[in-house]
Amino acid sequence: MIIFASRLQIASRVALTFALIFTLLAVASVTLAAPLSPLEQALLKQSSPAAWEARRQYRNIAVDTVGTSETRAYIFRPEARSLTGLPLVLFMHGWRGTNPKNFGGLIDLLVRSGAVVIYPVYQAEGEKTSPQKITANAAQGIRAAMEMLRQSHPRLIDEEKTLYWGFSMGAAISTNFAVRHTELGIPAPRAVVLVAPGDAYHVVHGTESVPTVARLESIPPTLPVFLVSGAADTSIGVPTARAWAARLCHLPRSHRTLLMLPSHSDGGQQISSAHGSPGAPDSRFDFPDATATVPTRIAGRDGFESSGSLNVLDFYGYWRIMMAMFDYVAGGAYPTALFTPKSPENRFLGVWPSGKPYAAAIEEEVCN
Repeated sequence: MIIFASRLQIASRVALTFALIFTLLAVASVTLAAPLSPLEQALLKQSSPAAWEARRQYRNIAVDTVGTSETRAYIFRPEARSLTGLPLVLFMHGWRGTNPKNFGGLIDLLVRSGAVVIYPVYQAEGEKTSPQKITANAAQGIRAAMEMLRQSHPRLIDEEKTLYWGFSMGAAISTNFAVRHTELGIPAPRAVVLVAPGDAYHVVHGTESVPTVARLESIPPTLPVFLVSGAADTSIGVPTARAWAARLCHLPRSHRTLLMLPSHSDGGQQISSAHGSPGAPDSRFDFPDATATVPTRIAGRDGFESSGSLNVLDFYGYWRIMMAMFDYVAGGAYPTALFTPKSPENRFLGVWPSGKPYAAAIEEEVCN
C-alpha cells in the first residue's frame, strides 16, 4: 500500500506548492478570476493556511515514548504547565507508515491546537508484522501510553473527548476500535474519521490477506463517522470507502458522510488526489527507527513545511474535516455542516493562485 504521494506526483506538484501556500497565506488579497459568493469567501478564509496558523495556541510539543518496535507508541502533547481536560486523538497511520513524519503537519496542528495525540507504531520495520496482529499491537501501545499519561499527567486528558483518525490500514484499525474498545481497554470514541480506507488484501497475499475490518454494522448509530477519500485513489480508497459506507446505513444521515476529493489542474499546475494525498510531511517528526531514542521536545515554528503533498486538499479537505470533528469532540457544537447533504462547506475546496476555484468535492450516498 502506498503511504506517500509517488515521486512523479511530488515532482509534478512541488513547483505549485510554494506559490499556492504563499498565495493562500495572503488570501485576503487574492485577485479572483471569477467572483466567489459571500459564503465561499468566508469559507476561503476559514480554512486558509493563515486560519490554521492562528489556531496554534501552543508553541512547542512534548514527546513521550513507550514500548519498542511494533508495541511502541508516541505521545505528542502541548508543552505547557497546568493543562487539564484536553481531548485525545488516537492517530492510526497506514501500512508501513510507522514514521510520523508523513503526517507531521496535521499532528503539529492538532497538538498546538490543544490535543494530545497518541501515535501507535503497531508494526515492525518493513512488512514483518501480519495485518491480523496490528489491531492488537496498536491497542497494546495505546494502553501503555494511557498508563504513562495517567501516572505522569493524571488530569491532562479527558478520555470522554476521544477522536479516532485512521488512514488506509489505520482506518481498519479505527473501525475495530470503534466496535471493540471496551474489550481492547482503550477509550471509547466520540467521533471517527476514516481517510482513504484500506484492508489486509491491499497489502499482502495469501492467508494473511483475510479482511481485518470490524463488524461495521455494530458501530453504534450515535457515533458520527466521516469517510473521505481522494477520487483518484481508485485502487484502495474509493472502492473501500464505498463498501464501508454501504455497511453503515444503520447510522442516521446526520451521523455519516462519504466524500470524494477530486484531482484538478489549472494553467499547467496539477494536484493529484491519489492514495498519498492526505500526507502533510514535517521533518521535525522524522522518527524512522521505532527501536531508537527520539527527541523529547519538538520546537514550534511559524508556517508549515513546504512539500509536494501539502496543498488545498489538506487545508480545505482533510484538515477541515479533521479539525471540525476535533472541535466537536473537544466540547464544541455538533459539526452539522459535515453531515448535511450537499453542504457548500463540504463541496468547496479553495482556489488556485489564479483565483480559479478548485473542483468541487463529490458527496456520495450509497444507502437507499
